[in-house]
Formats: sequence, structure tokens, C-alpha cells
Amino acid sequence: MSCPGCEKVPKQPQGAGTLYILPAQPHAAATIVEALVGDGLTPEQHGDSILAVPVEPGALNRIMALLGGALTPQEQAACQANFFADGGDWSPETLLATRPLDVLVARSQFVWLNELIEDLRLQMHFQPIVHADDGRTIFAYESLARGLDHAGQLISPGRLFPAARAANLLFHLDRAARISAIRQSHQHRIQQPVFINFNPTAIYDPGFCLRTTFKEVRRLGIDPANFVFEVVETDSVTDETHLKSILEEYRRQGFRIALDDLGAGFGSLTLLKQIRPDFIKLDRELVDGVHWDNYKASITAHLIRMGKDLQVRIIAEGIEQPEDWHWLRERGVDYVQGFHFARPASPPPVLG
Repeated sequence: MSCPGCEKVPKQPQGAGTLYILPAQPHAAATIVEALVGDGLTPEQHGDSILAVPVEPGALNRIMALLGGALTPQEQAACQANFFADGGDWSPETLLATRPLDVLVARSQFVWLNELIEDLRLQMHFQPIVHADDGRTIFAYESLARGLDHAGQLISPGRLFPAARAANLLFHLDRAARISAIRQSHQHRIQQPVFINFNPTAIYDPGFCLRTTFKEVRRLGIDPANFVFEVVETDSVTDETHLKSILEEYRRQGFRIALDDLGAGFGSLTLLKQIRPDFIKLDRELVDGVHWDNYKASITAHLIRMGKDLQVRIIAEGIEQPEDWHWLRERGVDYVQGFHFARPASPPPVLG
């Protein structure tokens, strides 16, 4: 679908207005009313089930925190809700088409995330992908996003991406990370290919949602073939046709494609045939300990043979033990990546 205006990072309103809530169950409605009345608010009833809560300027985040504490995550997700500023048009039909209450609650908790995305306060850490035969010659770098707070302290991806998913800001964070990876790899004068993670569920309309990515590459005068877009979280892909349309747009613009975590689940294997990537990355759970674990060794050896048959270049990631590297090298893996060789860093590590 088309998404004009979707690149603008949504902000939690701070003015006066009305919060409309459509609880899914009567007990949730009763819990909401009890919490609001206990806070001195008087919700009005619209029809049989819609609650209208008057909101004073600057009070929406406090009300969201109140409801977040009163309702379980499941109850929040089951409620539809939206805030309308004073003077805005509202009808029951507009409420039915809006977002779950848990998204509004999350956005009130993660105001810092909106600001971070809008300001592009991301630092990309680059991890070398090296040739398997010598373990020293850098073939490429993978860019990995870290957030920066106002004091310049790092915010880990383990905090960054779950917050974005909860607040329905994954598209905006994914876009910001793509732009930051392109800019910072250029600033660091990286000559090798750069792998950039992207979550296909964060893309709505490929032609529209990816245009800023393409524009940034053209602005900097970089050969698009220098970037490899790496499909992550493959098991969350439910629409293979949509994914193929995204990757076709990447390829049409001259970029290359990698499939991450091959062997992590059925999803990645079914996608292999569909998207025909330029690179596949073996799942780190299979790679770690492959030299002594016969079960992992059997599966990994099969995946390597399959990759060779398909003429796809193979990257093994997550290598921490030299014995695993030697095992993989002997079976024809093209490239390797992991703490054994270098940790992600900014500026990018240079191997001797």
C-alpha cells in the first residue's frame, strides 16, 4: 500500500483534547474507569462501550502510564484507542480504524525513542566479515545499530529494537539505521561491501518506503553494489510475495541481497528458493560448537553443500572458537565473522 507521510516520526500529542478508548471486554472497561476516576478524571460514555477521557495539556503521557499500570499487556492490545486534539473531527468509525492502546502506552514510555530517531542519534558499529581461508583479509563489514542518549552513552540494540516494536516505530528506526549505515560507512571511507540489516515487516510500499535509502546512496555517489541488504527475522515473514517485491526493488536499484540465520528455522529455508540471495549467513546457533557437536555438524554440512549447489556465497557468523573456524574452512565456507576475528566497533576495526 502507499504510505505518504509515513516517514515522519509520530509524536505523542501534548496539547488538550480527548482520548477515546474502545475496550474489548466489559471487565477492561471497568478497570479503565476505576483507574481514571481514582486519578480524578471523569470519563464519558459514548454509545454502549466507547469511553471518552478529557485530557489537559501535557497530561496524555501521565494517563498512558496510569492505564499501562492498570491493564495487562493483553488487555491493552485488545483495546482500540486514539487521541484527538480539541477541534479535531471524531466519530466511532475513526476509532475503529485506529491503533491498539498498548502502542500509545509504549509511546508514552519511550519518548526518548522518538527523539533519537528524529535526530538520527545512531552510532553504527562495524564488524568485519573476513575470508575464511586466512581469517585476516576483510571482505566486508556488517553495520550494527547502537542508539545514543543525550549524554552520548550507548543504548544497546536489545533495548532499542524491542522499544521500537512495542511503539510501532520499527519502520522509522529501520529507516534511520539504513540511512546512518550508508552515511557512516562513507564517513569512515569503507571500501569493502557493507551489509545492512533490514526487517521486511517494517516496509509497507517498497517504492515509497525505500526511496530515502536510494536517494542517500545517489547523493553520496556510492555504487549501490557496495551495499548488501540482509533480511533478518525471517520467521516473522508471512507474505513472501511482499518480500519478493521489496527485494526486487533493491535489486532494480543495483543493491545485493543476503539471507540471515539460515538454518535457524523453517522460515529461512523456505525463503532461500523464493528470494535467491547473493549471500547466505549460517545461523550462529549452528556455528557455535560445530566442530564437536555431531548434530550441528550434520545440519551445517548439509546447508553448506546446498549453498554450493545453488552457487550462493556462504558466510558463517558467530564464530568464537578457532576450532569452529577451521571446521568451516575445511568444508568450503567462503567467509567468516565473529568475536574470534573482531568485535563490532566504531571506527571499523582494521585487522593486521
